[in-house]
Amino acid sequence: MKRMMMFFMVAFFVLSFNAFVFANDEPSGDLSTPEVVGELLWVRPMGFLRVGLGAIFYVISLPVTLPLQKSDEAKEFLITYRYNYYFKRPLREM
Repeated sequence: MKRMMMFFMVAFFVLSFNAFVFANDEPSGDLSTPEVVGELLWVRPMGFLRVGLGAIFYVISLPVTLPLQKSDEAKEFLITYRYNYYFKRPLREM
């Protein structure tokens, strides 16, 4: 039981904070081929997982956010921001 709990805690922290590694305020211009391939094969597929986890956490947070009328902010933070970053952003713009 302790190992399973530790696994879920580590997985949560690893998957929760990895988007900030790729965040950049300014586009870096022309990316090299390995960077584009890395984004296609690693970053974008991880986006499916991140958006799915965000949707799960959004549903879990509804009992708290609905009475406080903060469900729109929670949806924007947990789902919309990640969706826009992973799927609406142009490929060469990191």
